[in-house]
Amino acid sequence: MKLKAAIRYQAVELVQSAAVFCLIIGAIIAAVALIGLTKGAYLSVPNMGFLPYFLMPLLALSTFQGDIRFLMQMGLTRPQVIASTVASLGAAYLFLGLVEAACVILVSFWPQMQSLYLMSYGLSNGPALDFLFMALGCAATSGAGLAFAALQMRFGTRRVVLACAALVLVGLTILTNVEGAAWAFAGTMFWLLGFGEGASLANPFLLFAVVTALGVLVAWAAVRRIEVR
Repeated sequence: MKLKAAIRYQAVELVQSAAVFCLIIGAIIAAVALIGLTKGAYLSVPNMGFLPYFLMPLLALSTFQGDIRFLMQMGLTRPQVIASTVASLGAAYLFLGLVEAACVILVSFWPQMQSLYLMSYGLSNGPALDFLFMALGCAATSGAGLAFAALQMRFGTRRVVLACAALVLVGLTILTNVEGAAWAFAGTMFWLLGFGEGASLANPFLLFAVVTALGVLVAWAAVRRIEVR
């Protein structure tokens, strides 16, 4: 019962945050469309399609760091805290996926100008795959955010940030100094995202699923030794 109560508590909070986000973005898009109509031109804000993927890691960071002590004081174990957070984040990214699919179906200009998936992979794929892409993509970024939050609480902000910066620096050094490394990296990412010869449309979905699983695994491993005072 404690776990169910925790999931309800976190899920309601996260879905409400996602709903407010959607209302704000919807108001911006509506305002831009209205300005376009009044001026006799068509205006669009296609970069809005990227924003949900940035929202989810922020929600993961805020809910985990803000609620872990509260949930453990309620009597939840560490694995239950992870389970509650993952389930609640799942409710939020499924909500974003449903909103995306509804916009694709109901808003005529959405697939051409707002849907990241349909703009990238073609309009013939339809709202079902668009929903899955949005949901899994947001799951991947929220998994990464959850892992970062858990590592931050386990080792401290400075150590985690410095470690991430060092990894980025090492990666950039390899890409810029090892012959062919940049092209190999770009080609691999291109293939993983489902583009290029021999690539499958399933690749990005599998990539998102793997990143999500790794993020949750890292968070679970890190949270086992977090000191809650």
